[in-house]
Amino acid sequence: MISFKKMHGNGNDFVIINALTQNISLTKNKIKKLGCRKKGIGFDQLILICPPSKKDCDFLIKFFNSDGSSAKMCLNGIRCAASFVWDESLTPHKSINLQTVSRNIVCKKNRGKVEALISMPTSYEDRELERKLLAILGNEKFFLKDCGNKHLCIKKLSIKKFDLHSLYDQLEPLMSNNHINLSIYKKIQNDIQMRTYENGVGETLSCGSASASIASIVLNEGQKIKVSSNGGDLHFNLFKDKLKMIGPTKVVYSGIINND
Repeated sequence: MISFKKMHGNGNDFVIINALTQNISLTKNKIKKLGCRKKGIGFDQLILICPPSKKDCDFLIKFFNSDGSSAKMCLNGIRCAASFVWDESLTPHKSINLQTVSRNIVCKKNRGKVEALISMPTSYEDRELERKLLAILGNEKFFLKDCGNKHLCIKKLSIKKFDLHSLYDQLEPLMSNNHINLSIYKKIQNDIQMRTYENGVGETLSCGSASASIASIVLNEGQKIKVSSNGGDLHFNLFKDKLKMIGPTKVVYSGIINND
């Protein structure tokens, strides 16, 4: 029997499990069954809170997509993981350093929300991939960003009625083979509207790493911006050489998984 909490950050939903005190053995097929929204619990990602492998980190956070595949990192998920750690009294510290496969994230409490301090997303250069994208996207303005997860960010004049699924289907071989998520966004002064299609998941209500990637494209020194998705808002500003993200987390319910 495995105890868990169902949580979400702006509608990006997770099953979070304490793997510090429980013996966890979940196969890819088991995760896929649990991730099914018809016959399982349903989630965008399953998250394990594990002992760190680095001395300067407090916990290791592992992510798995609803199709059972592993994910390097999720910023909405990392905030929920931090909330889980504090709610379960797994640490007395108000600032924690969380290890992921791709990079470390420092999280702090911020007036009922969670503040995550992350390294600035970097440009992801792949000339062959860019050539293939240009052949499909034509004159569309796009950016390739690496925020722990890789993202293709495409600027649009309108995103609300845009057929994101059809675009992903066109790009799917490039996206899945290179482990890149797809986002479209629209900028209105200091506000950004966006939608994201994640590999191994589909379109999600929110994506923290996509939001951070887009924020890094449009954010200027001393500026604060709001990135809005169908699930809610995230707020960003520059802090020294890093990007500060502030957003909500919420516990939906607790439960038990029969581990057989």
